[in-house]
Amino acid sequence: MALKKNSIDDVVLALSTAPIDPRTENKVLYSVNWVADQESMIGKINPDWVRRELAWFESGSDKLEDMEAPVPKLFQACAGVDNKVNSAYGHILFSPEVPNRRSYDGDNLYQRIVDTILMEGTGTRHAVAIISDRDVHRLAKLNGRNDFICTNALNIMIDAENRLHIIAQMRSMDAVFGYRADYSMWDYLMERLLRDLGRTRLELTRGDITFQVANLHVYPRHFALLEETADDIEERISRRVWANPVFIPGLDK
Repeated sequence: MALKKNSIDDVVLALSTAPIDPRTENKVLYSVNWVADQESMIGKINPDWVRRELAWFESGSDKLEDMEAPVPKLFQACAGVDNKVNSAYGHILFSPEVPNRRSYDGDNLYQRIVDTILMEGTGTRHAVAIISDRDVHRLAKLNGRNDFICTNALNIMIDAENRLHIIAQMRSMDAVFGYRADYSMWDYLMERLLRDLGRTRLELTRGDITFQVANLHVYPRHFALLEETADDIEERISRRVWANPVFIPGLDK
């Protein structure tokens, strides 16, 4: 029997009825996972922001001055006096020089993922990108920053049907802006991996992007937006393919 996979519909409905944590005043779900197949979970994306974010991500920079203006206030609030942020995932993946990590003679973390798949085969479980840092508690405040990296790691997997999957393991995610930003980057990463691995004659197809999040939350300022998004509850429930009882031999007694 195949395991049920949560959808974005499932998560939106769960968030809409989630209790409010009195310590933070946020709606919170703990230890939640779902298949990410939409560019936004709550509300609509800003295509211009996505374009600018992805250009900065692809550049491998960790400096906000390298991002096409206007730089979002959320990024500005995270940056230190050096105008750098820790949560520059493009820098972590595509730059050969990452703070607190030794240089790898000109290659980068992304290339090591590709090389691992090519050297060890499609069944490898070693195509992993550690995004956070063992020294993250100090780095979070380095040079006046306020940036405790949200993503712990990425697991790149190829299943027996040659479908490429990305599993993003996170300590924390804002279901509104955080999801949109992260999905756009991992969607880009998926397409880049398919392209680069395809050039080596690996015949792969696109699989799932799955988020595994320890703390998924909605801030009070977005409660109305969440309620509006979840308002089509009947339509969302109708899409839950697992909602109908499934007959399992031996369990009907």
